[in-house]
Amino acid sequence: MEFGLFVQAYVPRHETKADPTGAEHARILRELELAETCDRAGFKYVWAVEHHFLEEYSHLSASEIFLPYLAARTQRIHVGSAIWNLTPPVNHPARTAERVAMLDHLSEGRFEFGTGRGSSSTEFKGFGIPDGETTRAMYDESLREILRMWRETPYSYQGKFFTMPERNVLPKPYTRPHPPLWVACGSPSTFEKAGRLGLGALCFSLGSPKDFEPLIKVYKDNIRHAEPV
Repeated sequence: MEFGLFVQAYVPRHETKADPTGAEHARILRELELAETCDRAGFKYVWAVEHHFLEEYSHLSASEIFLPYLAARTQRIHVGSAIWNLTPPVNHPARTAERVAMLDHLSEGRFEFGTGRGSSSTEFKGFGIPDGETTRAMYDESLREILRMWRETPYSYQGKFFTMPERNVLPKPYTRPHPPLWVACGSPSTFEKAGRLGLGALCFSLGSPKDFEPLIKVYKDNIRHAEPV
């Protein structure tokens, strides 16, 4: 059995009322301390979220800064994004490809690339995305193209949600062919998609094992016949 830690910098409202900056600072450093302790204890993973504009629930909006800092302060634990938002208005696909590859190098293969499209309208509408269905289409386009950026020299693309002239996206990943890929799953259709695309499934375990039995079955049934992205 493998163990992991999930960090999101939850900052209770009563703490921010008393000392807004100090409360955030203390919580972020506390998450770092917990992750370092998990590394020493032999945990396999530490996962860090990317959330925007969500007061109290999560103040960890820049995990692309948090995770490399954590990787430098640990020895064995795998550092994972749970998730990095792949929609182009939030993170341009080329910038995501660059960040993932750089973190893969600096961690010497300890980075786990968890992907998703944002969790609420508070977040995606804050970046000008009109609805959840649009984030789904953006995600599908971006993930496919990020993988092309790592393979192709040079790369170019004329798409629906972003366009790039011919460029060589650097660095290329240290891990071959790329770091492990995961996707956030919340519904049976996403578990099916994760399996079909050959992605690891990340989900909240709020419920009994019986509640998750059908979702795990959907995933396992589909990954047997996966066509990896």
